[in-house]
Amino acid sequence: MKREKPVFHIRQLLDFFYPGRCPVCGRILAKEEVLVCRRCRMELPWVVEPVCIRCGKPIASPEKALCADCARTDHAFTEGRAALLYEKGIRLSVNRMKFYNHREYLPFYAACMYAAHRGHLQKWNADCIIPVPMHPKKRAERGFDQAVLLARALSELCRIPVLEDVLIRTRYTKASRKLGREHRLANLRGAFTVRKHESLPQPVLLVDDIYTTGMTMDHAAAALRKAGVTQIYFLTLCTGRGAE
Repeated sequence: MKREKPVFHIRQLLDFFYPGRCPVCGRILAKEEVLVCRRCRMELPWVVEPVCIRCGKPIASPEKALCADCARTDHAFTEGRAALLYEKGIRLSVNRMKFYNHREYLPFYAACMYAAHRGHLQKWNADCIIPVPMHPKKRAERGFDQAVLLARALSELCRIPVLEDVLIRTRYTKASRKLGREHRLANLRGAFTVRKHESLPQPVLLVDDIYTTGMTMDHAAAALRKAGVTQIYFLTLCTGRGAE
């Protein structure tokens, strides 16, 4: 009698020889742990109410509708949210992902975004996801575009299609973390454009890894508005705390 060969799922085989590590603390995951270790799952810095009704940053008082940034800024986007605070282990995790090529963390990040804001995704009812792109030169230097990979992973969960060829980064901008407000504005001016389409679907969901001052998101949204899109939402993995 001919014996049937055992069938192994390739993911199971890889997990057996190369067990995954927690994207937050780096510890090898136990068999029963999925995407993140039990301890880090319990300690994730979720963004919780009260938050700014425009950008989703945490604010100190529920009596305030807007954070200080949104109170003084006429944003090009409609509304947005983030899943986690850009602090401690998550901050280190994102830096490892971006600068040490740990793109295997991205399904975990997308799962956090989907778990935190499934309700918003349903309410916004976006027709497509558009990643906030890197400049081709920076993408070549890093080897991947985290926003594109994050958008694909999120799409797998929410079933909203990704349009990767719509929003184009036309200028190689400097890292803006240490720049003042005016220098940030100058750094991002004219950084995005929209590839010509017959008509762009909307509402649109912009996806990126981090929301800080909102300037990058604003310039990306402004390019979409110039192309005729009026309903522009965003979802990111991380955000900072709202300025008081």
